[in-house]
Amino acid sequence: MKTHSWHRQNQDRRSAGFTLVEVLMCIAILSIIFGTVFRSFDTFNRSYTNENVKAGVQQKSRIGIDLMARDIRLAGLDPLDTANAGFIAANTNTTSVRFTADLNYDGDLGDPFEDIIYALNGNLLQQTSDLGSGPVTATLLDNVSALSFNYLDQADNPLPEPIATNQIRTVLISLTMQRPAGRDGQVSRTYTTRVRCRNL
Repeated sequence: MKTHSWHRQNQDRRSAGFTLVEVLMCIAILSIIFGTVFRSFDTFNRSYTNENVKAGVQQKSRIGIDLMARDIRLAGLDPLDTANAGFIAANTNTTSVRFTADLNYDGDLGDPFEDIIYALNGNLLQQTSDLGSGPVTATLLDNVSALSFNYLDQADNPLPEPIATNQIRTVLISLTMQRPAGRDGQVSRTYTTRVRCRNL
């Protein structure tokens, strides 16, 4: 009777808790589950950051190139044929272009935004224009890693160096932006466009 009672107490004691092996197995399983969840979350987070940066870079590069294209399209506008408007400085080996347009039809080029320079200064895309009180430079984009201009003639043939500015009819613009995207390194996007100069 006493032996049976002792055996029952010992059995109750064993069923009242977990053994060390069971606890260690539970910890191991939970570690695997939490590790998998963390890796999935980390992968999703990195992917979201990367895609977000890509979208931002693409949108900004498009805005920058659209601004340049809009102004370059008007290069040479000279309705009274007295302003001698057109391209002033154009070179495929440089990251800048300068052109003029008589935007207010007064026959001269002394008004704001009628003499414009687009240039890459370090990693900044900048626009310089004489606003009447002297040249003013504004930064349009940062994180620009490359900017190039190529010039075509009437027959869409590339113009040889040195560029004959009076023969420019089309400008090919290519702009590359680069931004950090966390642990994935840099995100780079190149946007190109073709601008036909309407007034040349």
